[in-house]
Amino acid sequence: MLFKIIFTLILLFSTSLQANSSKPTLIFYCGITMVKPIKEMAKIIEQRYNCTIKISQGGSKDLYDALKYSKVGDLYLPGSNSYRKNNLKDGYLLEAVEIGYNQAAIFIRKDLKKEITSLDSFIDTSLASILCTPKSGSIGRETKNILTKYKGEEFFYDAFDNAVEIGTDSRNLNKALIEKRADITINWRSTGYWPENNKYIKIVEIDEKFAQKKKLEISLLKFSKNKEIAKAFMNFASSQEGKDIMKKYGFL
Repeated sequence: MLFKIIFTLILLFSTSLQANSSKPTLIFYCGITMVKPIKEMAKIIEQRYNCTIKISQGGSKDLYDALKYSKVGDLYLPGSNSYRKNNLKDGYLLEAVEIGYNQAAIFIRKDLKKEITSLDSFIDTSLASILCTPKSGSIGRETKNILTKYKGEEFFYDAFDNAVEIGTDSRNLNKALIEKRADITINWRSTGYWPENNKYIKIVEIDEKFAQKKKLEISLLKFSKNKEIAKAFMNFASSQEGKDIMKKYGFL
């Protein structure tokens, strides 16, 4: 399981940091979709507080499983606040700040000649689709919600049965379109605006009654050893300066 790999790496990494670093070092568990703006913010916080910020990226569920079992780290940012709501009962997620919104959309290869206008395309056998598993990244869970809201659970299963490939996270989905392994997918719209993706991918919006805006929240972790700096990061990310950085990368 992927979270076990992340878990092992986090333990090895944290042990190495304690032995070799005199600077405070924060571990930030970040969903893949938000890595670019978080990296930009991390550089600013590192300079201001003379610290090091290491970003562990992956699917939102895998990251939560890793932090839950390692009990190491400072901050957690999943691709949807449902991961916070559903896991608050564990007691590892403390206060949180809102830094913006994400929303899912249909992604299509720009060189595809066939017109795509609706979610019905995901049961079209003439199209090659890739969908993310609901068991890994936040976009997988959101894909299941969208397809089920659209035409019911049977439609969701039909769409997955029709897919030529099942992905694990948003990066994997975009790569499949860029490499022409698939024609269409459902992904977080912000990633479609990134320079490495937007020349290959076009976006078709999904009606908001099916694809709702998803709040993005950074949570402080109970076992953080650097709470003061972690809170400073949270305050910066939720400030206007932080939100402007999020907007630059396509977040609402």
